[in-house]
Amino acid sequence: MKKVRILLLSLIALTALSFVTPPNTLVGRWQQTVKGATALLVFRANNTFDIFINNKVFTSGKYTVRQDTFALADPACHMDYYGTYKLDFFAPDSVRFTAIADTCNGRRSDMHQFTAGRRSTDAVPVVKP
Repeated sequence: MKKVRILLLSLIALTALSFVTPPNTLVGRWQQTVKGATALLVFRANNTFDIFINNKVFTSGKYTVRQDTFALADPACHMDYYGTYKLDFFAPDSVRFTAIADTCNGRRSDMHQFTAGRRSTDAVPVVKP
C-alpha cells in the first residue's frame, strides 16, 4: 500500500510539472538592428511567426520549441523543411539562436548566432495576404 501511495504521488507531481510554463518563452516580439536594418521577429502561441525587416514582411512560417531547441520552416527553404537551432536565453529579455542543423544556406547565414532583445507589446506591422 505504501508503494502504491508513493507511486501515485510521484505521478501527480510529474503531471503537475508538465503544465508549468517554462520561465523563458519565445512567444512575443524580438528585435535587433544589424547594419542599419531593423529586424522584428514575432512569435505567436499558435506556432507561427513573421519576420519584418524595416517594417516590411521578410518571411513568415511555422516553428516549434522543445526545451532549448528551436525549429523553423519558411517558404524560402520549403515549408516542410525545418532548420534546428539551439536557443540560449542569456538574459531575461535576450535570446541567441545557434545553428544545430540547417542546410538552407540563406536562412542559416541569417540565423546562426543571431541575437535579439524582447520588444514591448507596441504595434506590429500588418501582414497583408
